[in-house]
Amino acid sequence: MNLFAMAWRNLMNRAVQSWITMIIVAVGIAMALCVLILASGVKQGIKTATEPYGMIVGSKGSANQLVFNTIFLMDRPLGNIPLHVYEELKEDPRVNEAVPFALGDNYKGYRLVGTSEQFFKLKAAPKDPDFFQIGEGRVFQASFEAVIGSEVAQRTGLKVGDSFVSGHGVVAAVGTGNSHAEHPYTVVGIMKELQAPADQGIYVDMNSYWVSHGQAPHEEGEHAEEHEGEAHHDEHGDAHAGEKADEHPEGAAGQPNASSEGHAAGEHAEEPGVTAVLVKPKTYMDLMKMYQEINASTEAQAVFPGQVVAKVFDMMGTGEEMLKGVSYIVLGMAMLTIILSLYSSTLERRRTVAVLRAIGAHKSTVFSMVMVESFLLVCAGSVLGLGLGYGAAAALAAQIGTESSIHTPIVFDAAHLGVAGAFSLIGAAAGIIPAVTAFRTETAKYLNG
Repeated sequence: MNLFAMAWRNLMNRAVQSWITMIIVAVGIAMALCVLILASGVKQGIKTATEPYGMIVGSKGSANQLVFNTIFLMDRPLGNIPLHVYEELKEDPRVNEAVPFALGDNYKGYRLVGTSEQFFKLKAAPKDPDFFQIGEGRVFQASFEAVIGSEVAQRTGLKVGDSFVSGHGVVAAVGTGNSHAEHPYTVVGIMKELQAPADQGIYVDMNSYWVSHGQAPHEEGEHAEEHEGEAHHDEHGDAHAGEKADEHPEGAAGQPNASSEGHAAGEHAEEPGVTAVLVKPKTYMDLMKMYQEINASTEAQAVFPGQVVAKVFDMMGTGEEMLKGVSYIVLGMAMLTIILSLYSSTLERRRTVAVLRAIGAHKSTVFSMVMVESFLLVCAGSVLGLGLGYGAAAALAAQIGTESSIHTPIVFDAAHLGVAGAFSLIGAAAGIIPAVTAFRTETAKYLNG
């Protein structure tokens, strides 16, 4: 019988101890891997989501809040910036692209984003294909047409040609009192799955927002004239714009002070605005100059998503290190458990070891057998830990995707095997003390009983 077979039989003779030891090793490795996998996945998800975005201009306030509600469709929107700020940016000769964003409504908790057709031409890099692509149908070409993200289509069952009514606010409201029933949207397109926040977005024409909130567009966009009469009717028809706005005191994209409670929206009903503008200047020098100019003004702020993301990564790093520390403590406990388990087993088997020595087994054979037992315990725990680590990471990634719009890819990395291998070697080394004890067992003493 070879050493591996003998070592395995010895482990199975004390199955409960062996399983407890393997589970402790598995938990420690699973914790360490889960932290590494999730941290890497969240960073990759955030990085991918920000790729097509350049400088973002919004109202004064939290830069983090501006980036997260514009790109990640999370958090409460900041107040709107005046429409003329967007118009000036769009007409600025230094600007290649100026894409507006208006937030404030939702459908079943999925946020509506008022924007322009230019949004669907954004690229991560100049030579890359369009980042936001249509998988079915087409891009909206008129007000109250909507393009929905792949996850919205999957979760709500909406299809091209279906109609829906939006609700006011960035979260689903109880009841229908806050819905814009007089202005239903028609789905004309479904976006390809991106594994990005846009999968949870509903994208509509800017004029849709202004009209649905009783605001006349200022000749903005190619559809402004088409809906000017509709907006006028919306202000002076059966339901006055001020009354509608009073019903929606929170977060409306068409209200300049959308995020401030207690302000009567009707006071600003004739002043449409935008929540944010994505700006891509022609040159780096133009970018930096515009950044300084905008931040020096009193009407808006400019932020770089990359800087905000870097700060988020720094905060993540602190939590990541703490969790790694906990996993290392668990692994240390696992190493101690291996030492105690094998040492106890060695003491119990001193007579067996003496018999082996008496029938010709060399001391090195006894030493090797105990070391193989340690190696088998740790290897089995490591394999189990790899499975648990990836399984736990996948479950938590799905939960993160459900609770937020951040996609967390779970990618196999050979480095993870290296982590498990390193812990296996360290764990196997824990068997040295019990192995030395077996090596020094006195044959005559224990043969004589």
